[in-house]
Amino acid sequence: MSLSEKIREVPKPILMAAIAPLLALTGIAVAILISPDFSWTDNALSDLGHYIRTDIGPNPVVRAIIFNAGLTITGIVMVYYIIWLFRQLTDLPTKIGIIPYAIASVFLAAIGVFSENFSPTHYIVSVGFFLSFPWAMWFIGLGWLRFRELWWFALISLVLPFISIYLWWGTFEGVMPWTGVALPEILTSLTAIMWIWGLVYLQHTGKLASIIR
Repeated sequence: MSLSEKIREVPKPILMAAIAPLLALTGIAVAILISPDFSWTDNALSDLGHYIRTDIGPNPVVRAIIFNAGLTITGIVMVYYIIWLFRQLTDLPTKIGIIPYAIASVFLAAIGVFSENFSPTHYIVSVGFFLSFPWAMWFIGLGWLRFRELWWFALISLVLPFISIYLWWGTFEGVMPWTGVALPEILTSLTAIMWIWGLVYLQHTGKLASIIR
């Protein structure tokens, strides 16, 4: 069976959930490429989504559309996937556990809609995103300790959020060698992406058969 045939056999919601984070990462990468004065150590990623800022590079409207569209589309797709997954779950603790991730996905889409131009709404949804998805990891991790075949993912789910906590603590305490928040933002976002890819992998390979109808 060819790769294209294998891809076509993957349920569309699972495939969309696997691809969606790449849209956000691509939008961020392209926005940075066309922003020659953007600094990983001094800026926030959200600076890329500002529609009139020219201090990090020219063509702010184009840059902002690319950046914000990537986040918004990714958030919407992830909400769709989580709702689809929720309807299939038979395990109540798992259902409860993924609710914070749905909330985080809504906040992610809102970050793209309410860019830095919309203060203080942008700050509220940004903080909401980074505060909500770790709880999904913790809830799922605690709930899946009951299943021996899922122990490895449960342990990862419990540990990953502490990476985010350390990065943000170190940033605000001046321990890290940067003053901006772009690096903790992208690094903590990558923990969320790795987690959702792990969840998608488990579902696609049938390892969640005991909790999915």
